[in-house]
Amino acid sequence: MMKIEDAMSKDLIVGYVPGTIRDALKTLAKHNVSGMPILKKDTKKVAGVLTRSDIFRNPDEEQIALIMSTKPITVMKDDSLTSAAKLLYEHRIHGLPVVDKRKNIVGIISPTDVLKALTDEYDDIVDNYFTRNLVPVYQETPITLIMEIISVTNETALPILNLEGQLAGIVSEGDLFKLSHIKESVSQTNLGMGGDEDEWTWEGIRDTIRLYYSTTKVDLPPVAVKEIMVTNVIKAYKNDPISETARKMMKNKISHVPVVSPENKLLGMVTDIDLMSCMFKSSK
Repeated sequence: MMKIEDAMSKDLIVGYVPGTIRDALKTLAKHNVSGMPILKKDTKKVAGVLTRSDIFRNPDEEQIALIMSTKPITVMKDDSLTSAAKLLYEHRIHGLPVVDKRKNIVGIISPTDVLKALTDEYDDIVDNYFTRNLVPVYQETPITLIMEIISVTNETALPILNLEGQLAGIVSEGDLFKLSHIKESVSQTNLGMGGDEDEWTWEGIRDTIRLYYSTTKVDLPPVAVKEIMVTNVIKAYKNDPISETARKMMKNKISHVPVVSPENKLLGMVTDIDLMSCMFKSSK
């Protein structure tokens, strides 16, 4: 039985609390990851998990502690790789902090780590794993609206269709994240000291402080998604072996593969998380 320790990554990308969203954004963008464990500052204790989705859903918050998940699912290094695959699949997440008995982080296990164990002995086909429950969008849709669709549906990648209903491209949360820029601006309010108010009263001082404050926002230009979508799409067909699809995901560092017909009509999507289920289905 393969253990989590045998497959986990020890190259940790983490954030800390207390800490700002701006710091977290820099770390996520630098390492091109969708989420990371958050540790208590100056310790290895896991305090939570933060994802790009958390940030997109809360663009006006400034502190990591206010938007991170404070009840992260963790595993231990001696647990089986199959149990990790099951947790990733059931909770639809892309990373599990691996902790020791003292709850200190020692690694992280992701679907990519599990996929490396998907050898040719897993000879099932894509048809048994892909989902038709997905959200295709038209290629003229503005990316500002794409952001809203991702936020509302919790989908992290959307297939893009052309006017003929064929697959034209794909756009992921990561693509939007790379495009987004952090705008730190000083905003002026209409609040100020009252004319007949002593300027040293608390009300006066408080309103003066309110005159200037920093906000961190995720901004996107209002252009059509066809301008930024990936057009050289890595695709799969229903009868492809899952081991072949897993290799495509790892080689191209992607987590979503559209499933199409020979006529390039979209049938569904298979994700790295979907493929986790073959680990525990085959172990029954």
